[in-house]
Amino acid sequence: MKTILLAVVAALAIGAGAAALLSATQKTAYMAYTTSGARVSEPGHNLVGPAWTGRI
Repeated sequence: MKTILLAVVAALAIGAGAAALLSATQKTAYMAYTTSGARVSEPGHNLVGPAWTGRI
C-alpha cells in the first residue's frame, strides 16, 4: 500500500513540475514564428478580395 501511495505522490510531483517547466518556457505562436513569410502586414485588405460583402 505504501508503494502505491508513493507512486501516486511521485506522479503528481512529476506532473506538477513538468507543468511548471512547460508553462515557463512556452511561447505563443506569434512570438515563436516571427519570419517575414508568416506575417500579414495589414490583415483584411488582402484576404478575401474587393467583392467581399461579409455574407456567405
